[in-house]
Amino acid sequence: MSRRRVLATTAAAALLTAAGCGSKAPAPRAAAPAVKVAVTVTGGKVRTASPRVTVRRGRTVEIDVTSDAADEFHLHGYDRELELKPGVPGVLRFVADQPGVFEAELHKSGARAFELQVD
Repeated sequence: MSRRRVLATTAAAALLTAAGCGSKAPAPRAAAPAVKVAVTVTGGKVRTASPRVTVRRGRTVEIDVTSDAADEFHLHGYDRELELKPGVPGVLRFVADQPGVFEAELHKSGARAFELQVD
C-alpha cells in the first residue's frame, strides 16, 4: 500500500472514531412533553376536558387557565396559585413530584376546576 493511501486510511479512521461512528452508546432520550390541561371559565362555569387528570410522578404539568372575570386559580397540595385577569391566559407550569389527588379550584368563585391525580 502506498504511503499516501495509508495516511488517508488512518486519517479517515481517526475522524470516524472522533465523530463517534460505530459507537454502541444509546442516543440520549428526548424529554417527555408537558401534560397540558386547558381550563376555561365563562360566566362562573368551568370547562375542562376531564374532571380528573392523571399524570405520572415526575412529569411536567402545564395548566392554561383563561377566565372572563378576575379570580385566583389554586392547586391544592402543591400550593400553587395563579392570578387571573379577564381574558388574559395564565399558565401554571410545575413538576408533579408529589403523589396523590389534588383539587384545583378558583378561589373567588369557589368553582372546582378539576382533580390532579399523580401516580
